[in-house]
Amino acid sequence: MESLHSQLGGLQYDDAPESAAIAKIKNEYGLFINGKFTDPKEHKSFLTINPATEETLSQVAQADSKDVDAAVQAAKRAYDKVWSKTTGPERAKYLFRIARLIQERSRELAVTETLDNGKPIRETRDIDVPLAAAHFFYYAGWATNSRTPVMDQTLSH
Repeated sequence: MESLHSQLGGLQYDDAPESAAIAKIKNEYGLFINGKFTDPKEHKSFLTINPATEETLSQVAQADSKDVDAAVQAAKRAYDKVWSKTTGPERAKYLFRIARLIQERSRELAVTETLDNGKPIRETRDIDVPLAAAHFFYYAGWATNSRTPVMDQTLSH
């Protein structure tokens, strides 16, 4: 009986569309506070490791309570000055854009998620990333139904 290899003629395969090469992971990440990446106050970080290969993916800033307080205050200022004053359709525009960006970069996000946590690519590609986009589409849809600014809410921590 002829072997499968000889029947197929020694086919050559390209990289899979979900190749790790499409993940654009930086060597290190800071904390994203007030619209920009910053260093943590205590200058602590941790390594994120690919559980399948034990390869270091990146070094990630580790926030402490002071960093969290700064992020909460920045979010409250953004809410008070901008977000609370926008109408529903204006808010929807941003939420729809985030959803579309997730869709546009879905392969890269799925591969990155798989590398970071070890889930099968099928799960991140077919469930996790589409579900993240769907959540933004869902809330954008609700925002389009509102013609008024966000109701006054007290943010406390």
